[in-house]
Amino acid sequence: MAIFKKDKPDHAGFYTAVPSPTVSENEMTVVKMGGKKIILTRWQGQLVAFDHACPHAAADLSQGELHRGKVICPDHEYKFDVGNGRILYPPDENYCLKRYPVKEEGGHVKVKIAKM
Repeated sequence: MAIFKKDKPDHAGFYTAVPSPTVSENEMTVVKMGGKKIILTRWQGQLVAFDHACPHAAADLSQGELHRGKVICPDHEYKFDVGNGRILYPPDENYCLKRYPVKEEGGHVKVKIAKM
């Protein structure tokens, strides 16, 4: 899996991540931007961007699996819905993926990262 690195946002805070065709349905594309490692994917035709760190124990989700719109943590097998960020397994936990605003513009994927 290639890791792309981008350093400067536009005036609205969006970083140009990768060319749009780079992000495929139900596959992970990893980018580093704004000091963060972000996973990009498409699910049911929608572009999705979320943090690489599992909200449970900070494992790298890019080392896990993405299957049918669910990302599975490689450490404890926690499962999250990439469409809305909610946890699916275990059902008694209350974690959500950290998601980022994302759009396509001019043939590129752009991700907005809030300033710290």
